[in-house]
Amino acid sequence: MKGYPADPDPYPNYRWLRANAPACPMGGDTAEESTCFVTSYELVRAGLLDSRLSSDPRNAAGADPSAPAERSVLDSDPPDHGRMRRVVNPAFSLTAVDALRPTIARICREAIAGLAGHGRADLMAEYGLVVPVAVIHEILGVPPEQRVDPVLFMDRFWWAAAAREPDPEAAEFIDAYVTRILEYKRAHPGDDVTTALLRALEDGGLRDESELRGMVTAVLGAGHTTTVPLVSAGIVRMLQHPAQRAKAMADPARWADVVEELLRHDSVIQVSTNRYAVEDLVIGDVPVPRGGTVLMSFAAANRDPARFDDPDVFDMDRPRGGHLAFGHGTHFCLGAHLGRAEAEIALRLLFETLGDVRLTVPVEDVVWSFGPMLRGPAAIPVTFTPVGGARQGARA
Repeated sequence: MKGYPADPDPYPNYRWLRANAPACPMGGDTAEESTCFVTSYELVRAGLLDSRLSSDPRNAAGADPSAPAERSVLDSDPPDHGRMRRVVNPAFSLTAVDALRPTIARICREAIAGLAGHGRADLMAEYGLVVPVAVIHEILGVPPEQRVDPVLFMDRFWWAAAAREPDPEAAEFIDAYVTRILEYKRAHPGDDVTTALLRALEDGGLRDESELRGMVTAVLGAGHTTTVPLVSAGIVRMLQHPAQRAKAMADPARWADVVEELLRHDSVIQVSTNRYAVEDLVIGDVPVPRGGTVLMSFAAANRDPARFDDPDVFDMDRPRGGHLAFGHGTHFCLGAHLGRAEAEIALRLLFETLGDVRLTVPVEDVVWSFGPMLRGPAAIPVTFTPVGGARQGARA
């Protein structure tokens, strides 16, 4: 496992950019090759709604618009975006996610039981990572014996898709794993997302094998690479703020408030995927030529003092709503209901079971990693009183 590079705190830089250059050109020898980086809440929210900004990389400067691509909901525009999204929408609806809550709770309890008797753990590697990877594989219909090790998969996916310099070998690993999943599900169909995608290919909801593979990769990757840092960040914040943890412990309904503030305060998706101008436009005071790239920072927008009071303070009592952690508009996160449910259940059951869990390092020394697009704790070393036969906790 290569591991992830340490990520210094980006928020001071976001703060400076919001105040001095809320739309800022970055790099590139020409205007077309530079990227406009957007950090203010107002500009980010407007950009996410702007139909002149495309998610399709074939609209990038110098791209071949006829080039084939492994496409998914992440890198397509309407009407293709809506067509592909409709195939999987039912599996990620609020009703479907509510039906999944017992499964999520079972996975959480199993992970807790595996570490509860030890008295110490790395709650990122042994819990924050394990739970989301297991959940998304359940949704895809991939049984445990067909899965790769979650640490290995997270590492390969990060280096294939999220690193500053993607690793071709990691990309080949992910491609081979998607092939394996599809081969298994063709032979073992079921009531799951992969089977639904395979049927959509047969029925014309997906146009070709490339779209099928792109969709499986998108669901597999987005289904855990975002939730892993979300759950892990939640563990750290609850250890950092015991009074707020006590409020949630006293009233389990308050875990939803914890997660909502976590999404705002620690936006695990730091920036949007690339958007490409389909015509000349101006963002803030920055001209963006046709084909130019725009990146919008959810993390910077979610700590904009023009939108949120005391934005750098973690406060579960903050009024809900308004954050852009799941994006906005057409590309609003498909898995928003799932991510919220996983984080609520995972945090509640963990702290119900391990009542005296505590960090073995000062919270300031917790290393955050995964950048540049994702951000979460790289490790959460803790100790606690060993629990023999972890208590089941309340119902999910």
